[in-house]
Amino acid sequence: MAAGLTVLDVAPSRREIERHIASLSAGRFRRPVLVLGIDGAYVPTRPDSARVPQEGRRHTRAKRARWRGQWRDAKGFRFYLLDGERIVHVLSWHQVQNDEQLGEALKQIKEAGLIPEAQVRLCVVCDGAEWIWKHVQALFPQARQVLDYYHCARLRSSDRPLRLHETPEN
Repeated sequence: MAAGLTVLDVAPSRREIERHIASLSAGRFRRPVLVLGIDGAYVPTRPDSARVPQEGRRHTRAKRARWRGQWRDAKGFRFYLLDGERIVHVLSWHQVQNDEQLGEALKQIKEAGLIPEAQVRLCVVCDGAEWIWKHVQALFPQARQVLDYYHCARLRSSDRPLRLHETPEN
């Protein structure tokens, strides 16, 4: 059903995003913080044979699948606004894709003007993977770049300092 959709097909309009920003900005001295989180992971997928409806009883407790899928790279991002104790979701896109496709989706958002950078303080939070930071540098060079908590904690336990764009596993 979702085949062929792009991030712009599911994204809220610029007007709707600006409305969220305006509601968080009202009565405040500083612009709100808009966070962009980017990450990737290997995820299991179902083989095509497991997608076909099966005969048998319905509404019974699920059992572990007997089929073995393949592991694929999944990358995604999320934009959200910080409001004190709340997180206000703005836009997310998580698809099984490679980093070039993720970069293209971010580029579409940038070119469509969905993120009004002059109205927010943009902060990018992610791990130290080089593929992430190349897209951040190319599209949002003025954003504040923050290494995520998990990777910062791993740095503290390390004996040597890491270089920019190096993860503890490298």
